[in-house]
Amino acid sequence: MSQDQILGRLGSKSHWRTQSETLLARYFQAHLEDLPFETAASIAKKVGVSAVTVGRFLRRLGYRKLSELTLDLRARGPNSAWQVKEPAPGKSNGNGAGIQGRQLQAHIDNLTRIFGQASTPAWGKAVKLIADAPRVFVVSFQNLRGIGDYFASQLDYARPGVRFLDGEDGTFVDLFDGEPRKTCLVIIESRRYARKAGPLADRAKAAGIKVIAITDIYCAWADDADVSLTDPGEGEVFWDSTVSTVALLELLLESVIERLGERVPARIKHLTALQDYFGDFGDM
Repeated sequence: MSQDQILGRLGSKSHWRTQSETLLARYFQAHLEDLPFETAASIAKKVGVSAVTVGRFLRRLGYRKLSELTLDLRARGPNSAWQVKEPAPGKSNGNGAGIQGRQLQAHIDNLTRIFGQASTPAWGKAVKLIADAPRVFVVSFQNLRGIGDYFASQLDYARPGVRFLDGEDGTFVDLFDGEPRKTCLVIIESRRYARKAGPLADRAKAAGIKVIAITDIYCAWADDADVSLTDPGEGEVFWDSTVSTVALLELLLESVIERLGERVPARIKHLTALQDYFGDFGDM
């Protein structure tokens, strides 16, 4: 089976029967370059399924075991994803002192995946929606709330009509008031997922609002969004890192600014004049 065939089968929603298989398909898609260094047990632990489930998934994919898949991918021609990775400094130190090196390598891998998305059709669609929609709402919850609020504030400098929602009113009424066809909703999510996120995406879609999901590969409702951008978010320490989340949002913001063009300087000039008038910002 060629790599294109493998990726095609992994991306086929109709091929996978269970939620576990769908999660595994997403994991394999996002981590092809890491498969030579994985085992069924290590994949099972990361995805949150059993090793038996991983084995069953591989058989549905057309392979008896993981090593057959990796050999098949290697045999189909050169691919930069299969080059041997140089370990980051300290990565080989087994006494715990190498955690900085492992975390550095994880950040490098995650940032590489993020910047790779910037050339995809999904990225272009997300940028167009955020730049062109008359109204843009940004939603994030729990420990990602601050990051979402910051993204909305930065986006507000580039264009008008941006608002951060926290849902504390229990209704999200500001989102659903107005004209849904002129509204875009950006939901920033990761495990453990907020209970409101999925229902909010469903209700917004039903109302005709365009939904952009920025979340990890395991999110069950992300495929139903109009656009889904993947935040790798995986690291080598106890907590998942938000470095990749911030990097994705910063890159997305820069892409939106590029699309807005000359509208951005005019917007900043307008806001600067207001800041100077009301005196909230002091000079050095």
